[in-house]
Amino acid sequence: MYDFITNLLNIDPSRIHFLSVSVRQDITYYHISLVSTQQECPFCGGRVHIHARGREKQINHPVLTQRKSVIVYRPLRYKCNDCSKIFSEAKPFSFSSFINSFFALSQIMKDLANLHLTYSDIAKKNHVSVTTVQKYMDSFVSFSRIQLPENIGIDEICSGMAHYGSSKYLCIMVDNQERTLFEILPSRSKLELQRYFDKIPLEERKRVRYWTMDMWKPYKDIALRYLPNCEIAVDPFHVVSHLIEALSRVRTNILHQMEYGSDAYYLLKKWKDLLEKRVDLDNQPVYNHRFRQYMSKRDLLERILNISENLTMAYRLKEMYLDFNEKATPQNCEAWFNRLYDSFLESDIAEYTEFIITLSNWKREILNSFHRPYEQRKQSNALSENINNRLRKSLCVSNGLYNFIRFRKRSIYALNHKIQYSITSKLRSDKYKKM
Repeated sequence: MYDFITNLLNIDPSRIHFLSVSVRQDITYYHISLVSTQQECPFCGGRVHIHARGREKQINHPVLTQRKSVIVYRPLRYKCNDCSKIFSEAKPFSFSSFINSFFALSQIMKDLANLHLTYSDIAKKNHVSVTTVQKYMDSFVSFSRIQLPENIGIDEICSGMAHYGSSKYLCIMVDNQERTLFEILPSRSKLELQRYFDKIPLEERKRVRYWTMDMWKPYKDIALRYLPNCEIAVDPFHVVSHLIEALSRVRTNILHQMEYGSDAYYLLKKWKDLLEKRVDLDNQPVYNHRFRQYMSKRDLLERILNISENLTMAYRLKEMYLDFNEKATPQNCEAWFNRLYDSFLESDIAEYTEFIITLSNWKREILNSFHRPYEQRKQSNALSENINNRLRKSLCVSNGLYNFIRFRKRSIYALNHKIQYSITSKLRSDKYKKM
């Protein structure tokens, strides 16, 4: 039992003079005092003697998960034989001015790396105030600008912390090779991106070889201006999303021409996923009450395509592009793309006009996405989208955050394994500044 308690307190048993445990009002108290050790005066370096035991100091030590734990510690006081000054022995549990143990500090910092936990959750778990948790975050995590990686993914996240003009988005940049977050900017605006890259030496910018993005044109402009050796690729998912939106407009335009309650209206309204998503069409036939027969999804799709030749053409083109997106290689993608582009042009489907313009404007970037520089993975924004989802969940469970500096610091600390915390006795606060 004694060894168990000394392990909880992280103290050498040989240093203990007195130790007892009590429980009051669901709080566990560890009463402890230490044996005398050889000391010298911190003021003059002279010899000292024991003067007295100091007042009790209570130190939060959340080593037990079920209840609050407190170390009640009476430090020895020493008096110098030469200068007569009195001082206390150094606390082995925490810094002299802290009321939380080293264990508590480490536990709080580990909890801060979990974005599913809010500051309130961490404060409650470790029996401290929210302000204390935030102050430790501000003080124990510090890092300079992280160097640009070789493969950058850039995306945005909607947040009230964004500023500059009418921007509603923060800019997120990730290292696609190391799979980490390395920067968050307070806006995705071209001006903010220029400010960021203007401060980076040209030699460092030249080392960037790949730049993956959605089709936000300022991102492309910035890459062309500041990253002379990079290859720009657009995320295939965003291109496909534009195509599906165009197909959906074809479907809805035909739907509005159908008589309400008709078979065609029913099929276009209820079974739109057969057109817009890739599903298993050869499923076990299921009884359809409207048509009073067993039907597979392929049977339903054939009925849908019989409604309109325009819809059939739009669907076939969508399937052709998905095949291209899944199966094309760096060697054959350009010729395949050109044939596909001609097919979209020849279809003369009005709803596809905007998508055709997209294919024309972003041809080179779409083709670059088929290159596989790392682990045979296509160039994409999958990592930045994944990190964005984690940041969105963090914002959601926090019911909104307003301190951008603290949000940026905690997010990079949590999502970049190279950023470590360092416990120090000097505390500071990154106070909220209204942009």
